Amino acid sequence: MKYKHYSPKTKCILVKMDSMQIEKVNNLIQQNDNCCVLGFAEDRQYINVSDEMFISLGSKENLEEISSNIFSSLRRVDKSGCNLAIIEGVNEKNLGLSIMNRLIRACEYNIEWFLDKNVEKCWEY
Repeated sequence: MKYKHYSPKTKCILVKMDSMQIEKVNNLIQQNDNCCVLGFAEDRQYINVSDEMFISLGSKENLEEISSNIFSSLRRVDKSGCNLAIIEGVNEKNLGLSIMNRLIRACEYNIEWFLDKNVEKCWEY
């Protein structure tokens, strides 16, 4: 039997990394009640949630730290009592590819990204 990784019971949306990632995260926060954010330490000051609803994955410059924090952070999502978890994605290179693979599966393939200057919502299956 194939080993099943932990996935939170809370609905999660992964925001792919691009130049407007923080803006997209904040738009999702405004559109949804009772959200928590799994994000990067460097971005904390720009994300509009309370400290209790921000779960740091670590520094976006340290993929090893993010990798080691993924499962504990996903478990904290369910303990937070939020209705939606918004997760900042990383660049899909080297270790980042493995991290994104894990986050995509945790989000059950719910991925948000920009197609142009307007916010577009896309579900990838």
